[in-house]
Amino acid sequence: MSSLFLALSWENPWPGIAVASLNLIVTLSLVGVSLLLGVAISVLAWAHALAEREPAPVPHAAERRRFA
Repeated sequence: MSSLFLALSWENPWPGIAVASLNLIVTLSLVGVSLLLGVAISVLAWAHALAEREPAPVPHAAERRRFA
């Protein structure tokens, strides 16, 4: 059975090339989607951490001039 596939690939290489290019397109699409998801998750985590953070206390002007 494998000799039949090998004989067909020797006669016409285009189906193999088409499958290889389809595999490349699917692979690049999956890598792109995973990168976009990683960036989106990290941005959402950063925004969530930024929103939950307590504001820093602002020192009064009289306390800042004490050391000047």
